Amino acid sequence: MEASDADLIRQCLADDNNGFDLLVKRYQKRIIGFCYKMLGNADQASDAAQDTFVKAYYALDRFKLDAAFLPWILRIASNTCTDMLRSRARQADSLDEIPADIGPIAPEEDSPEQKMLVSENERLTREALMSLPERSRTVLVMFYFNRLSIKEISKILDKPVGSIKYDLHTAREALRRRLKGMMVGV
Repeated sequence: MEASDADLIRQCLADDNNGFDLLVKRYQKRIIGFCYKMLGNADQASDAAQDTFVKAYYALDRFKLDAAFLPWILRIASNTCTDMLRSRARQADSLDEIPADIGPIAPEEDSPEQKMLVSENERLTREALMSLPERSRTVLVMFYFNRLSIKEISKILDKPVGSIKYDLHTAREALRRRLKGMMVGV
């Protein structure tokens, strides 16, 4: 039987770091994926994920064992990404670093033309997502990419459910406006 998150945290609090190693292995891909969707850069996402786990490690004594670990660490990741975005905004206001390699891969049976259209639409969607304000991008990434409920997002961001619903609605509308007329072959 696999140890629960709370058991692994108890292990770590008892100076057995194997518990934390298992937590990192359990959540690393999700945290890196979240950071990647927030930052749009693989290297920065990896750095942000590493910073997130370091911050989580040093804050474990403040973790409530009856709470879920994932929302707690996603909040740390969200704050870490926010800090990195602010730092990056101070350095430059360009979106030149948007990678071309995120998003789902087209099915094998698609023609080369269809694959090119899908790839172009993914690129346009990525650019539109990255151009949204941080608040909008955060709720969209948490809801659609991390598949968190509105209630979970509310807890992570420490905002009322109604505010999250409003933010999600306005983020969808902003993304829709940015993409209108840009998508090819649709």
